[in-house]
Amino acid sequence: MSINYIDKVRKENEMNKLLNKFFVLLLSILVLVSNPLTISAQDNPFDGEEVKVGVVGEEDALIWEFVAEKAAEEGITIEVEMLTDYNMPNVALSDGSLDINAYQHDDFRDNWNNENDENLVNIGFTNAVPLRMYSLQHDSWEDLPDGATIALNSAPSSLAYNLQILEYFGLITLEDSGELLPTPENIAENPHNFEFVELEGGQLAPALPDVDAAFIDNSFLAGTDFEPTDAILVYGDTPETLNLRRVVSIVAREEDQDNPLLARIVELYQSEDTAEMIIDVSNSGQIPAWDLVEEVQENE
Repeated sequence: MSINYIDKVRKENEMNKLLNKFFVLLLSILVLVSNPLTISAQDNPFDGEEVKVGVVGEEDALIWEFVAEKAAEEGITIEVEMLTDYNMPNVALSDGSLDINAYQHDDFRDNWNNENDENLVNIGFTNAVPLRMYSLQHDSWEDLPDGATIALNSAPSSLAYNLQILEYFGLITLEDSGELLPTPENIAENPHNFEFVELEGGQLAPALPDVDAAFIDNSFLAGTDFEPTDAILVYGDTPETLNLRRVVSIVAREEDQDNPLLARIVELYQSEDTAEMIIDVSNSGQIPAWDLVEEVQENE
C-alpha cells in the first residue's frame, strides 16, 4: 500500500470527522430553534410575572384583554380590572391594589396628585379620545341657538377642557387669568347667552333629551344610540389640534416608572395590532396616539 494512498485515506477521515462535527452542530441549532422548551430564559425574561391594570369602560377593557393575550405568549399574566368611576383606579394604584392603570390624561392625573398628595406618573401614551359634542336637536355646533343649554362634564379637568374648546370654536371667551382649570365663572364673554349645566360623566348622555347639546366622553357612549361620527363638534383628532396633556396614558407609581416589566407592557400596547384593535373596538371613537404624540413632539 503506497504512502500516497494512506495519506489520501487519512485526509478523507479527517474531512469526514469535520463534516460530522458540522452536521452535529447544525442539528443542535435546528433543535434549539424548533423546540421552544430549549429557548433561553432571556427570550422571555418576565415569564411568570403578573400585572394588574385598572381601566374604565368596556372598550378599554377589551383592548387590554387583547394586550393580555399577547403578554401571555411571553409568560406574563395581565389581570384587567374594569372600574366604574374616574377616582377608584388612582386610589387602587396608590394603595397597591393595582400595578398600573390606563384611563386618564396628564391634566387629570396632575390634578388628582395635587388633591391627594400623590405622585403617580405617566410611563407611556396609549390613545387619544377626541372631544365630542352630541345633540338630539341640532346637526352642527353652528346651529346652536342663542340661549341654548349645554351640558358640561363636571370633573375639574374635563370641565376646563370643555370650556377651552368652546372658546376655540369662538362660542365663548374666557378670562385671561392664567387659571389652569377654568370654570364657568371664568367666562368673560358669552355672546350667545348659553346656559351651562355641570353633570358627572355618566349623567351626560341621559341628560341629552333635556339639553341642546352635551359633551360625552367616549367611555360613556356605550348604551346610547350615538356613534362617534354623530358628533356635532370634534376636537383633538389631528396633530394640529391634539393636546398632549389630554392624551390617555399608562400610569404607575413613581417608584415603578423605570420598571422593565412595565416598560415591556407599554411596548406590547404600543404596537400596530393594538392600534387596529383600538380603532375597531371603539368604532373610531378612540385613536392610537403614540405615533401622533411623537409627531407633535418632533414639530414643537
